Amino acid sequence: PSHAKMTDFDNGMFACFDDIMTCLMVWIVPCYIMSQSKAKLDERECHFVDCCCWTFQMNWWMRQQIRAKYGMEFNFIMDAVFTYFLNPCTGCQMVRESEDRSGK
Repeated sequence: PSHAKMTDFDNGMFACFDDIMTCLMVWIVPCYIMSQSKAKLDERECHFVDCCCWTFQMNWWMRQQIRAKYGMEFNFIMDAVFTYFLNPCTGCQMVRESEDRSGK
């Protein structure tokens, strides 16, 4: 039987500078840009509380949601390592991936 190959992120981990505005937003106001992206992923409006309650640990959970929504292969350990040590890079990657796959 044929099995559909699961995909991975189309946007590279270190392709931050392909979209300099997103890169800057993730570095300067990560709670805002990540909350906006999370709300879009959940198909809802972003609220002030979303921005106030955002923590960098939530990026790991958001990566899992993106993987589930778009049929990507799960990689819990590497996602934990990436979000811990390369949090701005993973944030930028997730924002761009969500926008690209949802058609902005």
